[in-house]
Amino acid sequence: MTNGFKITVLASGGGGNFQALINNQSKVGYTINLLIVDRECGSTKRAKKHGIDYKLIDREKMGANFADILLDSIPSDTNLIVLAGFLSILDHKFCLTWKNRIINIHPSLLPKYGGKGMFGVKVHEAVMEAKEQYSGCTVHFVDEKIDNGKILLQHVVKVDYNESPWELGGRIYKEENRILVEAVKIIMEHENLFEINPKPVCE
Repeated sequence: MTNGFKITVLASGGGGNFQALINNQSKVGYTINLLIVDRECGSTKRAKKHGIDYKLIDREKMGANFADILLDSIPSDTNLIVLAGFLSILDHKFCLTWKNRIINIHPSLLPKYGGKGMFGVKVHEAVMEAKEQYSGCTVHFVDEKIDNGKILLQHVVKVDYNESPWELGGRIYKEENRILVEAVKIIMEHENLFEINPKPVCE
């Protein structure tokens, strides 16, 4: 398998899922062509360490121009956009342009515990407050609605009530790292199954 499959990663945090993608480039056969962050964060340090190009598009500073600048910043040779802890909401134009070529990792078993404001430890707190027996993580395609797109992969984790929400999140995060890479591999091998556009669609 060659490394002709190009991934652009969007992130907002420390970059643990981004690191998993970095570590598996050669094994799976893709190349990360760019990291885009919407704020200063630890992901850029990982990009520097591994010689990956990165770009900061500060959402607060860009204001109303953020969405257009973000869209214009995606390299033309990108095959797949991966949201790895990206906290900015993608607008309709972006989602339409890259329809079925954007995936996201979310720390719950969607459709449960998704939507606006549900990220990080907030998800695990909600799961434990509801006395759920199981939680987990989900990789899904992205559309203009938050945490709404077609589900690609999920992994189930049993909730242990001797743990804190942070500890539950830590166990789930390890599985996020794994299934995000697995999802990329599946898409690379079976693009035709997901109605993936051969190139960006602009309307």
